[in-house]
Amino acid sequence: MAVLRLSAYYDDNFGHWGDESDDPEERETFRRHVERSSVEKKCQGCSRIVRIMPQYAYCDSCATKIERGEDVGWHDE
Repeated sequence: MAVLRLSAYYDDNFGHWGDESDDPEERETFRRHVERSSVEKKCQGCSRIVRIMPQYAYCDSCATKIERGEDVGWHDE
């Protein structure tokens, strides 16, 4: 029986990451670290409840928009 392994991963910290050129074992170790370290928080851009690293204020979608110079709503906490 063949086992399907995902070559990419998505989370609210980094969006889509990982590809075939990455070391699969290293990528999995990092993915597990990110999952364990992430907490539920309200994104300061879109106000969604997301799982991100404690030191992050914005989800990946909002961070990408900010980097492009787009408005993300700038919701107050």
